[in-house]
Amino acid sequence: MKSLQGRLLAVMVGVIVLCWVVSLAALMVYLQHSRSSIWDDKLQAFATRIVRALPANKTAFNLVGPGREVRDDDRASEFDLVIQIWSQRRLLTVQSPRPRVQANTPAAALKPDFVDGFATRVIDGERWRVYAISDSTGTMQAQVGIPHEVIDAEVREAAMQALLANSVLLALVGVLLWHTMRRSLKPVAALERLVRERTTFDLTPLPSTSLPTELQPLVQSFNRVLAQLDQAVESERRFIGDAAHELRTPLSALQAQVEVAMRAPSGKEKDTALEKLLATAKRTTRLAEQLLDLARLNACGHTPHEPADLGNLVLHVASEFEVQAELQGRRLSVETGGGCIACNIDEIGILLRNLVDNALRYTAPGGQIRIACGTASGDADGAVYLEVADDGPGVPAAERQAIFRRFHRASGNRVRGSGIGLSLVATIAQSHGATIETGLGLEGRGFRVRVVFAQVRPVP
Repeated sequence: MKSLQGRLLAVMVGVIVLCWVVSLAALMVYLQHSRSSIWDDKLQAFATRIVRALPANKTAFNLVGPGREVRDDDRASEFDLVIQIWSQRRLLTVQSPRPRVQANTPAAALKPDFVDGFATRVIDGERWRVYAISDSTGTMQAQVGIPHEVIDAEVREAAMQALLANSVLLALVGVLLWHTMRRSLKPVAALERLVRERTTFDLTPLPSTSLPTELQPLVQSFNRVLAQLDQAVESERRFIGDAAHELRTPLSALQAQVEVAMRAPSGKEKDTALEKLLATAKRTTRLAEQLLDLARLNACGHTPHEPADLGNLVLHVASEFEVQAELQGRRLSVETGGGCIACNIDEIGILLRNLVDNALRYTAPGGQIRIACGTASGDADGAVYLEVADDGPGVPAAERQAIFRRFHRASGNRVRGSGIGLSLVATIAQSHGATIETGLGLEGRGFRVRVVFAQVRPVP
């Protein structure tokens, strides 16, 4: 059963039925245990009063026979009680007839042994509960008896009354519990209706003030998920807008270069157009790679970090750019001083590739790019830095912070860029708790970017 209301109802009904059965069983045990004792007290009280009411100067009354009738006789209200008074344990002086006309009054002594006390006897096929008590002289004895069927009938009547009262009480409790449960679940139903009636991409937080205290943490957690989903959707919308904005120009340029190449009247002009087409395709490919890296970073969020040797990563990435730097006429140098950081290797690789690619594009032919890493303070417990420096035109000091914003391009540079690479560097550095420092590059000119990480001790 998946319904919370159904489960609560089933538990409530089960508990009420269990309470009803237990109370009935306890009632029956109590009545069975106390039915004889209750009537024993009555019989003892009747017999004692009778003995005390006998005259002390008479030993026999000769009153055996039908008793006197009373006015407005209502025999139905009388107990089926028989009273005998014996003199000298052999002479029956008083015998009360049974109230029921159709029943036979016992002719013999109710307690033939004439021993004071209680006894259960079968008289004329009928079970009786009898009590006998003698006076102080022992000459007179009163015997009082009642059929067991009277006691059983009284027990049944008491049980039915108690059962009826118990059933009514439990039914009332069940109705109150059901009403309370329905009222308690109304906020949940209202919340469910509110969620069902929401429009597409309506990610506003759900109200939690009117909910029970037990449900508020659940709704608050759900609101946090909605906030994260809202951020993801907004990031996706922003990425789609950025991609559409940035890819429109290079794609149009590709189409234009293809048309120029197709209309070129000579092979030389066609080759020139194809070279421009190749350059535009490379820029478009790089832009697409950066957009995909940006989308992956936005989608993954926080990724697990593991200890990694920064020097090995620098050597690996530098080897990827050796051929490209040689073809472009740039000199690429590497200085590794070691250092272990907690990072996502793929993201640090993206960071370093964007820094190196940015330096290669903005450095003139014959220029130099240096990739370096090491400990900032020179000891084993210092911070670890990763640095890329060049001797290109550099970046004005006023714009060194702005270039890390998405789609920002430094003024005065004739090299066309996407404005995404350095924003990826800033995003990855922030996710790793690193800081970015900028300054002059090699030989007092150019541009330098240093990313400083906290060092961790490698796991043996």
